[in-house]
Amino acid sequence: MATKKQSSLFSFFTPKSGSTPTSSTPKSPAVTKSLKKEKIEDDVTDEESRTLKRVNNDHEGSPIARVRSSVKRRRIIVSSDEEDDGENVLSVRTPPSSFKDEPSTPSSTIAEISTPKTTRGLRPLKPCTTPLSTAAAESFIDSFCVGEDDLNVSSASVDTLDRTMYQVDMNDRKPRNEELSGDDNGKFVHETLAFLKPEKIRDAQGHRPDDDDYDPSTLFVPSQFLKEQTGAHVQWWNFKSKNFDTLLFFKVGKFYETFHMDAVVAVECLGLTFMRGNYAHAGFPEAAYGKFADQLVSRGYKVARVEQTETPQQLEERNKQSRGAKEKVVRREICRVTTSGTRTYAVIDGCNLYGGETDNGETQSKYLFSIKETVCDQRSTFGICFVDTSVGKFFLGEFCDDDYNSFLRTVIANFTPVQVLFERGRLSSQCKTILNGVLSSVQKEALIPKKQFYDAEETLKLLSNDKYLGADFSKWPDALRKMLDPDSVIARPNASSHLALSALGAVLFYLQRCLIDVDMVTMHDFTLLEPLEQSPVQKPSQGSVWANRQMILDGITLENLNLVPGDNRDSQAASLSLYSTVNKCQTAFGKRLLRQWICSPTCDMTVLRERQDAIEYLMDSCNVRFIEKAGEMLRSLPDLERLLQKIHTMGLKYRAESHPDSRAVMFEAKNYSKRKIKDLLNTLAGFKVCSDLINFYARIRQNGNGPRLLDSCLGSDKDDLGAHLEHFEKLFNHSVAEKEGMIVPEKGQDEEYDDACKAVNEAMAQLEVYRRQTEEKLHCKITFFGSGNKRFQMEMPENVSVPRYFELKSRRKGFKRYSTEELDQLIEELGRAEARKEMLREDGTRRVFSDFDTRRNVWSDVLNRIAQVDVLLSLARYCQTCGLALCRPEFVCDSEEPVLSIEEGYHPCLAIKLPTNDATSACSYIANDSQLGGGHPRTVLLTGPNMGGKSTLMRQVAVLTVLAHMGSFVPARSMKLSPVDRIFTRIGANDRLICGQSTFFVELRETLVILRNATKHSLVLIDELGRGTSTFDGTAIASAVLSDVSRRLQCRSFFSTHYHSLCKTAAVNPNIALAHMACMVENENEANPTEECVTFLYRLTNGVCPKSYGFFAARLAGVRPEVVKEAYEASRVLFDSVNRKKMAIAAIKEVARGGGSIEQLREMISAL
Repeated sequence: MATKKQSSLFSFFTPKSGSTPTSSTPKSPAVTKSLKKEKIEDDVTDEESRTLKRVNNDHEGSPIARVRSSVKRRRIIVSSDEEDDGENVLSVRTPPSSFKDEPSTPSSTIAEISTPKTTRGLRPLKPCTTPLSTAAAESFIDSFCVGEDDLNVSSASVDTLDRTMYQVDMNDRKPRNEELSGDDNGKFVHETLAFLKPEKIRDAQGHRPDDDDYDPSTLFVPSQFLKEQTGAHVQWWNFKSKNFDTLLFFKVGKFYETFHMDAVVAVECLGLTFMRGNYAHAGFPEAAYGKFADQLVSRGYKVARVEQTETPQQLEERNKQSRGAKEKVVRREICRVTTSGTRTYAVIDGCNLYGGETDNGETQSKYLFSIKETVCDQRSTFGICFVDTSVGKFFLGEFCDDDYNSFLRTVIANFTPVQVLFERGRLSSQCKTILNGVLSSVQKEALIPKKQFYDAEETLKLLSNDKYLGADFSKWPDALRKMLDPDSVIARPNASSHLALSALGAVLFYLQRCLIDVDMVTMHDFTLLEPLEQSPVQKPSQGSVWANRQMILDGITLENLNLVPGDNRDSQAASLSLYSTVNKCQTAFGKRLLRQWICSPTCDMTVLRERQDAIEYLMDSCNVRFIEKAGEMLRSLPDLERLLQKIHTMGLKYRAESHPDSRAVMFEAKNYSKRKIKDLLNTLAGFKVCSDLINFYARIRQNGNGPRLLDSCLGSDKDDLGAHLEHFEKLFNHSVAEKEGMIVPEKGQDEEYDDACKAVNEAMAQLEVYRRQTEEKLHCKITFFGSGNKRFQMEMPENVSVPRYFELKSRRKGFKRYSTEELDQLIEELGRAEARKEMLREDGTRRVFSDFDTRRNVWSDVLNRIAQVDVLLSLARYCQTCGLALCRPEFVCDSEEPVLSIEEGYHPCLAIKLPTNDATSACSYIANDSQLGGGHPRTVLLTGPNMGGKSTLMRQVAVLTVLAHMGSFVPARSMKLSPVDRIFTRIGANDRLICGQSTFFVELRETLVILRNATKHSLVLIDELGRGTSTFDGTAIASAVLSDVSRRLQCRSFFSTHYHSLCKTAAVNPNIALAHMACMVENENEANPTEECVTFLYRLTNGVCPKSYGFFAARLAGVRPEVVKEAYEASRVLFDSVNRKKMAIAAIKEVARGGGSIEQLREMISAL
């Protein structure tokens, strides 16, 4: 049995046949006999039974109590979880010292450690001197303790545990340089399996990868191969065959194990170490799941958590009741699949110290995005669905897009998905180009039409399930009801919602696969995305035209203006974004709202004025105390928005009764329960802070008046928040619940639990009445004796004469114990009452979470109001700390024409974050005026030297416009503008290799979007159009575009260029103003440009810049003077050639006007 105990975990996943021993040392007869016995017995059940029971069954009466050995034992101090009250001291048997002193003995071979060669990319093992392990590791470590007769397994296995989790004192061990895993050819078992070879791999249905119906998420595993595996290995391969694209964290006892190809990934990405054996195998304790799963998901892997969902005792009972073959392994089920787009930050996922905050530093939303497309007349109609699983919010929409898919690009830029689902074989090439270009680094997954990517009808049928929204669609969220046919008595999609509902169906399928579908849908948080209007339907003089409207910022504009940090930006660019500049938010949900304000600035004049009033109020020196106190309060808040979703999930009855997690055997269950309660307490404490902030604002308001927006957010406790918090304060003892990991309602707070307690007390009272009646009847003293199922036996003196219906149960000297049928009935009633009470007590925690969730509308309303306050405080802090002169933008809605007037404006980001190196430490940002419309031409043709600040000025005007539409003050002496419906940018020169688009093609496509979609209320920035082609072609295209923008669109626009010939044409256009970025030139030398010195003044000035001074820029870039001179000579030759041609053409025209002969004109043209 000793040998079996040590080797069972290795044989757990060892094939039944065909395996070769890992040691060539002959086995003793005793060992051989033991190993044969192990092959027959149920080693799997025995191992799991020992793993499950070892900690709590060391008493003498336990059937699995450990045999006390006389061998000296050493202590390993283990750190299990940060929430443990104290350290656990485990006894681990140390092999006798003779093991290492006799290298010729088998045990010596076992005691030495073998490290995998670095050819597999593994880290060499380093001995650690600090004893460290975990309580969860007890069964796993003990499984590898060996005695003198153990020849088939290695005691050194404990040394191959993950060095990031364990540090075991190995000073008495000497590593040996030999392979720990693999066969003689250095290959793992999975590398030799034929059905895993690329040329033979198939999905579960037998399709090859080149088949249209191939499903990469499944794998065909031959039945004959499974017959040769152990029961647990069959389980693993069955899971793998259905989740081939997912890494399996397979629970074995208290550890998550990875096998075969999954183990290779785990070792390479997580720094784990392979265990001994000819198949890849690595593991880690349960407490480390959150850390390691998060690392793999961040790298783009999918991770499935496979849990044991029954104990060995339950397996034994199931086998007793089964008439068929007896199973040898406990049941296991996939309890969660986590991907980059489906993170939920559950208690088992959390890696923080206190278990209260949930974002782990990741405050921004990470969306799962599904898209469905149909094409008609070369125009695409899209159905889209986004879901943020961390907060349970859905966004749906359906729209007909233009040929450049502008709205699709805009939506993607605003929601930044991290994972994309699309219908296999149904996307157009252009849509694929967008997804591969804009979302090149995002994980994409093709779903099978109808089977996985549900159609609209199937989606609605699914939503009608009782576990989701129910059949009564009148109670569905408003966003979904708007997508239904109003004339149908059952849920049917209307004509303009088929694609959007189908996209939602794809998301539902994927959430089902990840086992969080009910958690998300039952949040009832659905928002309908509608295409924004491009232009007002009424005259702009009416302010109501702009009500409920937002400025449109597409992905190109968000990137060109650097408004929010992008995935492809470096840290410096991210720090210079508008979001990073104005972000002074103290809460995670405030930061997410600030990003929404930046990506979708409002055009509603009422909202803008309310925000401006609030920020002006907060900037008042009289309110410094409020800002400091509010910031301190908000800083203490956890991510309440994500906590609300977590609490909703933990309060679901479905989770407690039907979800696989409800059956999972968790060895850190008590710690998880404590984390759950800590999350609830942190949430309650957070809302208590919100209540305190509301009360504090009420006390400091001047004369009882404050800005309207702050009053609506903090002015009154309209949700009666204090009453709800008081309810939970009285509901249960917080300190006891946090300590015990269980919530027991206080008396009078839970009617159902109170009734159960009352029923138990009444049953006890009935027993006491029966005892007293029996005492009076028999005239003797009677006491109840016994425990468990034998309690309430009536003990009385043995000389008492009892009726015949008294049944003797037991006796002791001088006394006998009886029971009666009536007593048995009373005991049975008590048992039922106690069972119900215990059931309600165990369910008490979930019931409290559910009670909290029923008030979600209250919490959400408070959360939204506090988020707005946090963003307003952030903008006020920016205004107070930026160190620039600020003004309140003036919006004009009654102007006959669009206007944008800025005096002494600064770029909000660059002006306060100039470089501080030695070369630029003395720099200061130059303020500039900008006038577009309102008595001035609406288009400015901007020229100037290279590096003179043209692009910066254009971006400055656009960013100031965005900041003004957020309701903030702006860094300028004054700013006056009429609302801007959309900002277009054509800045920079970038090709798109993935999309197969050249630099010039990208320029033209972006220009096309401007010409097609811009209105007179738009702001257009075009920077150096035409640079990607020849000078003459570029000049011609730039001239035509400039003319169309200024004459037809007549929108506010900046148009920068180095084509000075455009200035002559623009000079006669009354809609265009000529301006340039001023500079000062010293030592100007026509013969030698390397002697010129150009000083950039960065000041916008009227008129045209004489030239671009490109040779000076070349000199600044470090180009050798010889090369610059040669370039200048080439320029003069080209210039002279052009001039000669112009003179010759002029001469030809003169001769033609003077009546010259045809022969003369022919000769002149030939000479030209």
